[in-house]
Amino acid sequence: MLKGVNWVAVIVATVLLEILGYLWFGPLFGRAWMAAMGHDVTSANGDLLMAIGVVNTFVCVTGLAWLINRVGAASLGAAVMTSVAAWFFFSLTTQSLEYLYMGMSLSLLQINASYQLVAFVLAGATLNLVKLGAPAQAAAA
Repeated sequence: MLKGVNWVAVIVATVLLEILGYLWFGPLFGRAWMAAMGHDVTSANGDLLMAIGVVNTFVCVTGLAWLINRVGAASLGAAVMTSVAAWFFFSLTTQSLEYLYMGMSLSLLQINASYQLVAFVLAGATLNLVKLGAPAQAAAA
């Protein structure tokens, strides 16, 4: 099922998204994010939560790599557009349900959904641009 996934690109994208997350939820929007949540983020189990977050990011990027490969989005533009579509149809809709039914504030939805959009675009671009470790393209049948 994951034939054709460029694992080097997946790892590079995962690292870049972790850096983006650190910046987004730290220096860039950290205060607004915590205010929108209504509480400070505790550091209890911080290492465990970070590890789970990295695994989650890796799984998400792997799925995106599979999708981009499956739909044949070979150009940078196609990979980015596929990533935006995946964000819209899966991530934004899921987060919108949290807003609608779980009491997430609109400002929290905006911060989180915007992060996800930037993350999907960055991941899609990275998956297209990183060629090191890319599997050889099969000859057309």
